[in-house]
Amino acid sequence: MAGYLEGEEDLELRDGQVWVKGAAPLAVSFADIAKALSGVKGYKKPAGMTPSLESTIDFMPADVTYENAAQVVEVEVDPGTGDVEILRYVVVNDSGHLVNPMLVEGQLHGGIVHGIGNAMFEWMGYDEAAQPVITTFADYLLPSATEVPNIEIHHQPYPSTLNPLGVKGVGECSTVGAVAAIVSATENALEPFGVRIKEAPMSPAGLVELMAGAQCNR
Repeated sequence: MAGYLEGEEDLELRDGQVWVKGAAPLAVSFADIAKALSGVKGYKKPAGMTPSLESTIDFMPADVTYENAAQVVEVEVDPGTGDVEILRYVVVNDSGHLVNPMLVEGQLHGGIVHGIGNAMFEWMGYDEAAQPVITTFADYLLPSATEVPNIEIHHQPYPSTLNPLGVKGVGECSTVGAVAAIVSATENALEPFGVRIKEAPMSPAGLVELMAGAQCNR
């Protein structure tokens, strides 16, 4: 192969192989190159080369990027107990170019579940001396599989122009938007009671108290 090469510009990377331009039969797979450079027994490592096949590039983007998303939640509230059930959860998300869609959806699901916890369960209390009164998971509630709905994700990717990959953030909007969407949906469900929710997380007892107070003020 060396007789055909004058420089790296004579090489072409495609289909998991390195090809010599203009010499179709001449190609070597990435796997064989990696084995030759790894120092594995049975493979002679080229002289003057250290083991492993790696490349490091440092890149500093000119500006940061953020994802865009819209979340719509449908809830049902039991006025007797204050229990809130999420019936449907829909997300339209723009994270730019999706390098690995499965990882993106995993981050979105995780962020939304975190937001559900912030909106409905995870209250951290302190006494007058600023000492925490919530010290175990028996008191600090977390959303479980029975409280987390099926989350419908619809991607609307618009690649960023601020970096070579066209990527944007993933987890920010899913967590931040969840609290607002769930609280707003709950307020909408309790519109007949005139309830205004001013803090999160919402507890069932707290919602019953808000409903009773709103009725008394009418």
